[in-house]
Amino acid sequence: MRIKVKAFATFRNHLENEREMDVAEGTTVASLLDLLIKERPPLRDEMFKEPGVLQDHVNILRNGRNIHFENGLETSLSDNDVLSLFPPVGGG
Repeated sequence: MRIKVKAFATFRNHLENEREMDVAEGTTVASLLDLLIKERPPLRDEMFKEPGVLQDHVNILRNGRNIHFENGLETSLSDNDVLSLFPPVGGG
C-alpha cells in the first residue's frame, strides 16, 4: 500500500517535505517511523524521548486527525493515508 508522508518545520532537516512510501499491509505509525529512522537515524532523538514515547509536543496526524485520538503509535495505516509529522514549535 502507498502512504504519503509530509514533514514540517525542523523535521524537514531530516526528511523530504513530502514523499510517498510503499509499505506492507498492517503497517502502523510506529513501524513506518522505524523505517524513516533507519534511513535517517538522527530523526530518532528529535521524535522520541525514549523508545515508544514521543517527545512532548510532537504531533502526528493521519489524514488530518491526531493519532493521539486514535491508537497512538499503534494506529494502523491504510492505502492512500497521509501522515503529517510536526515537531515542537516555539515562538513569540
